[in-house]
Amino acid sequence: MITAKLFSLFFLPLFQGEGLASNWLTIVIGVVLLLGFIGLLVWLYTKGTLTQWVQAGTQSGKWKLRNMQLVNDAKKTERIKISQINDLGQKAWKSGVTDPSYAQAWSDLEAIETQIETIRQYARSLQDNLNVIHTQKDDVKKSYDDQIMVVDNQRKDTENKLKTAQSELRQLENELESLAYEKGVLQRDIKATRTDLINREGIDDSDREEILGSLNARLDELVHNLLEISNAEPELAARIPTRQSEVLTLNSHVTELSEQIRQLEIQKNNDWEPLNQQAEALEKQIKNKNDEALELEKKMEPMINSLGHMVDTARPPAQALEEDYTRLNATYQKLASASQERSDLAAKLDGLDKDAARNFYLLIVLGVIVLVIAILLFTGVL
Repeated sequence: MITAKLFSLFFLPLFQGEGLASNWLTIVIGVVLLLGFIGLLVWLYTKGTLTQWVQAGTQSGKWKLRNMQLVNDAKKTERIKISQINDLGQKAWKSGVTDPSYAQAWSDLEAIETQIETIRQYARSLQDNLNVIHTQKDDVKKSYDDQIMVVDNQRKDTENKLKTAQSELRQLENELESLAYEKGVLQRDIKATRTDLINREGIDDSDREEILGSLNARLDELVHNLLEISNAEPELAARIPTRQSEVLTLNSHVTELSEQIRQLEIQKNNDWEPLNQQAEALEKQIKNKNDEALELEKKMEPMINSLGHMVDTARPPAQALEEDYTRLNATYQKLASASQERSDLAAKLDGLDKDAARNFYLLIVLGVIVLVIAILLFTGVL
């Protein structure tokens, strides 16, 4: 009755589809596979075999899972133990906790430490020399910079004076050119006025005397102005050579001061460059020595870590190491407990019915295969 209901609920709709009507044979095969697997389970259950397989399989799975957990925990604890032993070696070395059992290892470490200290001391002496060189470099730079600054200020003052003298020279030249232009204008005006006088003297007009008087007065004014310009022109012209000479002198002085600055820069570089080369050489030496010391320190690191195993074995009494001993004891106890539990699990697994456990997992695999094939048959894939 129950089988008929299951068939009507799950498999009957598959026959109703028009597209799947022709696949009834595959569906029947799928149903037969499922019913066959269910029949196998029922048969095994009635014999009591299924219960035995299930118990053996589930118990085996739990024990194996617990064993995996213990293995992972042991790996973590082992890493913690290694770290604690390394810390123990570091602390024993820093605290100076010695023991005859690892005297040779301790002596080797002390020898390397002495070598490192010798290198560091030599590097410090090189650093002192480098500091002296840096001070000399600064002194040389400051000395020359101060001299250059003085000369540069003189050059700036001279340049300002040169600009003023050049401006005054241009002004004189412009004034002289202006006077020359005015002189030419006046000469043309005088010539024109004289021509007008000559022309008016031959004309008998009622206002002839008045016009002649006006022209004579204009001519006198023009002649007077021409005389003033003629008198002023030599004075301006005489001042130009002096100003030109001043400009040339100032310009030469600026050139000389610029050359002084250039020479000071050359001298500064000549005095500073050897010091700079010495500083670079010392810096290279210091770096090489520091690198050498670092390499030795890296070499010491695994030696100190290995010292931790020796200290852990010897367990020399030392207040500074008591906490480390306690932590290591707890770690060893944890590892021992895990090892004992794994041994117990191994014994239980050895006493378990291995065939029954294996058949349980094979039965699960068979069930999955049957279910997959049935689903493929029902859907028409096969």
